Amino acid sequence: MNLRNRKLVEFLILFIFIPVMLIFINHIAGRLIIPVLLITSFILFKQLQKDPAFDRHSLWKGRLNKKEIKRIFYRFIPGALLLGVLTYFFLPDLFLVFPKEAPGFWLLVMILYPLVSVYPQELIFRTYIFHRYQSVFFEKYGMITASAVAFGMYHLFFCNWIAPVLSFAGGFLFASTYARTRSTAAVALEHALWGDFIFTVGLGMYFYGGNI
Repeated sequence: MNLRNRKLVEFLILFIFIPVMLIFINHIAGRLIIPVLLITSFILFKQLQKDPAFDRHSLWKGRLNKKEIKRIFYRFIPGALLLGVLTYFFLPDLFLVFPKEAPGFWLLVMILYPLVSVYPQELIFRTYIFHRYQSVFFEKYGMITASAVAFGMYHLFFCNWIAPVLSFAGGFLFASTYARTRSTAAVALEHALWGDFIFTVGLGMYFYGGNI
């Protein structure tokens, strides 16, 4: 088996097989999300640092600039408005219930979620996947799709259809941003905006496993 095929098998095991298996232990996996996420991202961070072929600049700024920041907000604002309207009409009982009923905890999530969850996720699902599996998926949209699929698959264990569907859509959006900027900071900013909004608007219950 050549190196490309070995990496393909590795990708299928890590990002397809394992998340499917997590469905069967979702009651345990949900409570271990943050510890496992932090440990995994730290291990992969150290691996990336040791790889001479990896551009360490992408761990932070990459090609992030004011134009890209504006692009992120220009895409977020209409998308957030649409998602907010859909939530209001189709899930009215959930709309803004989190900040209304638990404002203190909501504020804590708004602050900690980007720090302990978003950046580690983007390090794994964008930075690491794009670097590790470039030789497997080759083309830009192959990498974007692989990243989005992996991101969506790891949301299956929440055992509802909203989490993986929104995660796949978000994963495609974040991966396209990373493909363009090669900046973990850029995708972390974009992910944080969407993540905090989802928790605020009322959809956070579909992504909550017992940790922030």
